[in-house]
Amino acid sequence: MLSATKFIRALSISCAAVLLGATQSAQAIPASAQPLAGSQIAVAYQLPGSTEVYGINSDVYFHPASTQKLVTALAASIFLGNDYTIKTKLQLQKHVVNVTPDNKNQLQLDPDGTLHSHVTIRFSADPSLTLQAYRKLLSTLQQEGIKRIAGNVFLDISRVGTPIRAQGWNWSDIPSCFTAPAAAVILNRNCTFIELTNAGPGTRAQPRIPAGLPLSVISNAIAVNNRDYGGDCELEINLYQGNEYHLDGCIPADNNGKPFPLSLDVSDPTAWGIAWTQKILDDLGITLDGSVEAVRIPANDSVTIAEIKSAPLGEMIKYMLQRSNNLYADAIAKNTAAEYYSLPATYNRTTRALRSILNQYADINLSSAYLVDASGLSAHNLLTARDLLAVLSYMKAHDNELHLIDMLPVAGKSGTLHWRASTVNPPLKFNVMAKTGTLQNVSNLAGFVKSKSGQLVPFVMFTNAITYSERIRDRVKFRRMASPHLGYERYVLENIYAEKVMGRDF
Repeated sequence: MLSATKFIRALSISCAAVLLGATQSAQAIPASAQPLAGSQIAVAYQLPGSTEVYGINSDVYFHPASTQKLVTALAASIFLGNDYTIKTKLQLQKHVVNVTPDNKNQLQLDPDGTLHSHVTIRFSADPSLTLQAYRKLLSTLQQEGIKRIAGNVFLDISRVGTPIRAQGWNWSDIPSCFTAPAAAVILNRNCTFIELTNAGPGTRAQPRIPAGLPLSVISNAIAVNNRDYGGDCELEINLYQGNEYHLDGCIPADNNGKPFPLSLDVSDPTAWGIAWTQKILDDLGITLDGSVEAVRIPANDSVTIAEIKSAPLGEMIKYMLQRSNNLYADAIAKNTAAEYYSLPATYNRTTRALRSILNQYADINLSSAYLVDASGLSAHNLLTARDLLAVLSYMKAHDNELHLIDMLPVAGKSGTLHWRASTVNPPLKFNVMAKTGTLQNVSNLAGFVKSKSGQLVPFVMFTNAITYSERIRDRVKFRRMASPHLGYERYVLENIYAEKVMGRDF
C-alpha cells in the first residue's frame, strides 16, 4: 500500500499531466457579434480618462461565481495588509512554563519526562498548513523532552464558527476537493485521495486507502464497461461524520489497468485534526493520559511555546486568484472577519466584514448585493457588474499599495486564464489580466484589458444561463470544442481593447 505522501504526490503529478494535455488542446474561438441564444449578459467597463460606466445590464444582479474572489482579495488586502500571516500555535498552561532572562521558555517536567499540563493547539484556518508542518509543530514537545502528557490535548477551534459550509453549495459537489471546508482545522487543504480497484465489469469497486489516512470508506459501487459509465450510471459519494464515506453507483472498469483515482474533501475537519494529532503523538512516542478533543472556548491560562506562520497574505491571495482556490478564499475571508470583529468567523459575520471593510475604507457600497460566502461557490450569491467594476477601479487606483493586479491570471500565460479560448490569440493574448468565474451554466470574466493605447481598462463580463444542445454540451464537457458563448466574450473584449463604446462603436 502506498504511503499517503507518495500517493498524493503521484496523483497530483498524474492529474496535472492530464489537465495540461487537455488545456493545451484548446483552440481559439472565432469572435461573434451575437451572444449565445438565451444567455443572460452583463458588461461594465470604464475607458481611459472617463468615469462613465459603459456596457449593458450593469445594474442587474448576476451569479458572480469565482469573480467574487476579487471582493475577498481587496477587502483582505486593505484590512490585513499583504504581509499578514496566519498563525497556528502550540500552547501549555502557564504553571509549567518558566521564562528565562533571555526570554526563552523552560518547561517544568518530571525526571521521567512527564508534563503536568494540558496542551492546546490553536488552529486559525490556515489554508496552507500541511501535515508535515503540523508534525514539526508537535515535535516541539518531543524536543523539549516530553514523553508523557498528564492531561488532555485540546484543539482550539474557536476562531471559526459553524456551519463550515455555506448556503447554496451544490450537494453533488461537496465530496470534491474544490468544496473542502474552511474550518478552523485545515490540514493538507482538507483534501485527501484514495484509489478504487476492480476485477472487471460487474465486480464491486474496492477502496485502496493510503497507509495512515484516518478515514473509512464503504463501497457498494460496481465497475461497468466504459460505454455504460456516465449519465444513468455514475459514482455517488455520501459523506458522514467522522470522515466515513459511502460509495454507490458505478465506476468505469477499463482504466488501462490502473486503479480509479478519487479525491475527497474532508467531511469532518475536527475529527480529521483529532485523528492526525493522536497519530502524530503516537509516532513521536508521547503517551497521553487524557484525550484529544476539540474546544470552542479559548484557554486563558496558556503560554505559546511554538507556532507556525503561513505564507504572507499577498502570496496566499495570488495563489487564490491564480488557481481560483475556494478553500483559500473562504479561509482568508474568515481570518479577515475574525480580526475585524474579534469574534468567531461565521459565514454571516464574514460576508458582513467584507462589506463593512469595503464601505469603510474604499467607499464601495455592496449593501444590496447578496453574498453568502467569500469564494463565489454558492449559487445564492448575487452581484452587479457595476459593483464588481467599483472593486476593480479601486484596485487600479491603489495598485502602488495593493499590487493586486499583478496577482491576476494573464491570458495565454498563467492561471485559469492560460488557455481560455476567447483570449488565447492577439490582441488579447498577454493583454488580459482577469479572474474567471465558473459554475454550472455560468461563465464570467472580470479584470483588466491593456488597451491599444497601453492603458489598463477595468471590465466585468457576466454570462449566466448558458445552455445548448446535448451534443454540444458533451463536446464542451470533454474539451472537444470551446464553449460557443466564448465567441461573444472575445468580441466584447476585442472591442474594449480597441477602446470602443458598447452600443455606439461596437
